[in-house]
Amino acid sequence: MLLVALAMSACGLSKPEVARVGDQDVNDADLRHAVAVQQVLGELQGAPWGGKAAVGESENAACNRIALSGELLWLAVAGYADANNLTAVKQDVDDAIAGLETQVGADVLSKALGAHEVARADLFELGRRILTIRAVRIAVAEKQVGTAALLSQYERSTAQFTTVQADHILVKTEAEAQNVYQRVQDATVEQFMALARKVSIEPGAKDSGGVLGSAPASQYVPEFADAVVALEPGEISKPVHTQFGWHVIYLVDKTVAPFAEAKSGLLEPVADAEFKKWLKDRAKELDVEVNPRYGRFEPDTFSVSAVRSTDPEGDAASPTP
Repeated sequence: MLLVALAMSACGLSKPEVARVGDQDVNDADLRHAVAVQQVLGELQGAPWGGKAAVGESENAACNRIALSGELLWLAVAGYADANNLTAVKQDVDDAIAGLETQVGADVLSKALGAHEVARADLFELGRRILTIRAVRIAVAEKQVGTAALLSQYERSTAQFTTVQADHILVKTEAEAQNVYQRVQDATVEQFMALARKVSIEPGAKDSGGVLGSAPASQYVPEFADAVVALEPGEISKPVHTQFGWHVIYLVDKTVAPFAEAKSGLLEPVADAEFKKWLKDRAKELDVEVNPRYGRFEPDTFSVSAVRSTDPEGDAASPTP
């Protein structure tokens, strides 16, 4: 029997204690630790951690299964992150933990960590992993979409990445708007606001002087957004027609997010689908294996699902964390 066991181990046929991703194993101690960290977060959020258990599945089994899914995801991503120098910014992780501590209170956080024998460093490591996975998700999507396509989309979506501080005067007719435009061509912002208080039909203009404040240009209706984006600070638009009437716009300030900052926003709509496809390929490359007692590995979602059968080896039961 010993010789058979050794032969199976040498050939890579031995069943993992919990799971295996490529040449990396998740053992029982790893899983118990992952569950403890996640239970701290669940406790701080005031809700049982582990999500909804499947029919016939215990709460402990659900916790183990979901924590294991997180461990497998991390092992799938970690090598790629290292190879491509993708990692979480330490300050971002520190800020996230500090935000949690502010939300629940330092004493509450300390007690929750102690109750589950989890160190603050463990919480930091979880945050680092989460942010690194997000970075990989965006990087994978960027590789699939391509820089040229992203740049083209960025140039077509200027309003989405432009923040403007604008004032305006709203009137009913084009003739009125032309008259306003002639009167304010050389106006200062103070003079523009004074005229807005007199003639603008916008509710509240008498008090605000037509000040709209700072906002993303994409917040406005398309005609207004296109006009305001085309201006430079200190410039005044020719009359612009929208569903609300006729506007004359004074641009006070404008900030345009550079392409490097805008990329993640451009990628967000497609990131989930591209990351899912990438993970499915990774599942094949890494030959992910899960001990049946913890569930069944699902390559399509890169997660572990509950298994129920009459075979004890295929049962979703697992040790109490």
